[in-house]
Amino acid sequence: MENLHLTYMEVVDVIPYRNLVIMQKDKLRAAYGDVMQEVTDAEFFKNRKFDE
Repeated sequence: MENLHLTYMEVVDVIPYRNLVIMQKDKLRAAYGDVMQEVTDAEFFKNRKFDE
């Protein structure tokens, strides 16, 4: 109830249990760490120097 900010009445009488479980799984969570950008292979290897 606390995580989804719902009242006792909503949890017991209004919202079906199956929906509560789905709502809990879909709740947004804080993400930590670096943001990774998607690049193509050509962009990734463009400025790389390889041993020749």
